[in-house]
Amino acid sequence: MTEDFEAVLRRGSEELAARTSARPAAVVRARGDELRRRHRLAVAALTVALVASVAGGTFAVTAYSRRASPPAAVVTPATPAPTPSTSASPCRSLVVPQEVKDAVTLAYRRAQPGLTHFAPVKGTFYYGECDGVFYAGTSFTPTAGATEGELVQLQDAGGAEKYFTKAEDGAWTFVASDGLPRDPRGCAARHEIPARLAELWGNCLARP
Repeated sequence: MTEDFEAVLRRGSEELAARTSARPAAVVRARGDELRRRHRLAVAALTVALVASVAGGTFAVTAYSRRASPPAAVVTPATPAPTPSTSASPCRSLVVPQEVKDAVTLAYRRAQPGLTHFAPVKGTFYYGECDGVFYAGTSFTPTAGATEGELVQLQDAGGAEKYFTKAEDGAWTFVASDGLPRDPRGCAARHEIPARLAELWGNCLARP
């Protein structure tokens, strides 16, 4: 009886010792590798889930932002109106028609009683306008039938340039004459003629 009990105890002790004894190193390493593999798989799965979640949220926010804030309209700046040039001349030199020559000749005839037979010297007639006012300049020469008195009068003053303006009623008026000898600046020296117009006329210095 005692021997049987002791045998049972011995076998139990041996089995317990076998179960609690240290595992072989190969078994431990295999078990560790398996645990690490499972850990890596779990981490990878978690990373994929996080990326998918973040990407989905970003898309949702971006889409909402685009709907909430439409792109601003492109506004083309208005083209500024051109500024009037201050250098534009207020005066202009004009081609003189025959009726203006006739009217100016008549105006000088009214201003010089006794002179009848004369006409503008060809090539010396100036005609222009500044700010709505018309101006003319010319010298005169005797015509057929001129008397001795007319010849003397025209010789004394007729050769000098004469200047005229046109009144609002359309009548021409004799306003000035070059002196003798003539000022080398020509009509630029006459205050009755606008300086800009005198410049356009070449200072009335042309002679045939």
